[in-house]
Amino acid sequence: MSNLSNDSKINEMCNAMLKSGRWALARHAKHPILRHIADGATKFFIVPCTPSDPRAFANFRRDYNRYIRAYLIQTGVIIA
Repeated sequence: MSNLSNDSKINEMCNAMLKSGRWALARHAKHPILRHIADGATKFFIVPCTPSDPRAFANFRRDYNRYIRAYLIQTGVIIA
């Protein structure tokens, strides 16, 4: 797919998100943005192109997991 980040783990995760068909890529001035394109979805993720933080992937994955859990609770798929 496309090269969204220099961090291979972030790049692999972003490409998997795009491949699922539930996320759309929007390129802005400095960073690519992944938008969730489901009904009731309002979240977007800014992809770090050249992350300087060693925990960038862990933080990105944590934010993604938190959002998915909140979205599933909001849509009624799971009960908290």
